[in-house]
Amino acid sequence: MMPSASASVLQHHRRIMRAAWQGMRPAPRVATSSFHTSRPVAAMNPSFEGAESSSSDSNSKGGYAALLRYSEQHSTPQPEKFATLHASSVEHYPSSADKTISAMQGNFLTLLMRMTRPQVVLELGCFMGYSAMAMADGMPQDSVLYTCELDSRAAQLARDLFEREGYNDQGISQNRQLAKIELLEGDGLASLQTLTKAKSNLKFDAVFIDADKGNYINYYNFIMDNDLLSDHGYILVDNALFQGLVVHSPSQDDQTKKKGSLPSPPPSPRLDASSSDAEKQKTAVRYQKYANHVDAFNRQVAKDPRVDVVLLPVFDGLSVIMKKSEKKATRS
Repeated sequence: MMPSASASVLQHHRRIMRAAWQGMRPAPRVATSSFHTSRPVAAMNPSFEGAESSSSDSNSKGGYAALLRYSEQHSTPQPEKFATLHASSVEHYPSSADKTISAMQGNFLTLLMRMTRPQVVLELGCFMGYSAMAMADGMPQDSVLYTCELDSRAAQLARDLFEREGYNDQGISQNRQLAKIELLEGDGLASLQTLTKAKSNLKFDAVFIDADKGNYINYYNFIMDNDLLSDHGYILVDNALFQGLVVHSPSQDDQTKKKGSLPSPPPSPRLDASSSDAEKQKTAVRYQKYANHVDAFNRQVAKDPRVDVVLLPVFDGLSVIMKKSEKKATRS
């Protein structure tokens, strides 16, 4: 989930996102994490370079757009309800619908839940319910997913969705075939504290963090310090590369200076040509601030002796975190 893009791209977002989700066609490159690869990913994967620069047009068949199209064509399509939900998010939040994860990431979450079969899942950052619904579709029938959302309007839209699709007790609950989704509206940390007080001995088998970047560390610390992760549980963290801007955080610049070379200036988020220079600069500063929060989180987790972590250069960066096994912790 990414922060809202500039209002100047509102109409552009609406047009291309609808086109992208109708017929599962890949979207053009815009300031939305759901549809493009981060710069570090492109650097590590030469086949992605065609999407990064016109200089690679000669290899356009191997470019990112072609790979995305190929991947979609060889993946199981999601049910129509997901395309309908994304169209609804564009309608209700035209300038920030990119907070919704992509269809491919939704497919990944569904399959991951099917593989790991978690009984209790926590999501921090629900928005309109896309990722929650994707995870619930892969969870066991008698399982429950708790999802937290601060935006009251988005929370109500998600609540209506869960009822309409039969994910809660007010919906189609007879002979339930779906995992149950419970939505907690309000501040994420406060909701988490309320939930854990109300349900003693609560343990999460899976956690998906996709909320405000400044609180990533606080969410993680609360879960780990209160031993809320089950022994075989895991934490997924979205936007862990944050459009590639994490490599330009102060900590990374310091490391570069120690090596005797000057850091390159951070890239600006992609905005359309109608955006003023002042607006672009303001947005670039804001995005870099978010990236700095994510970088601080990444560094803390990497140094935490309690866990193992892998930061995957997929989507906009996805961290997978697990508690160390007792045997491994003993050897350490």
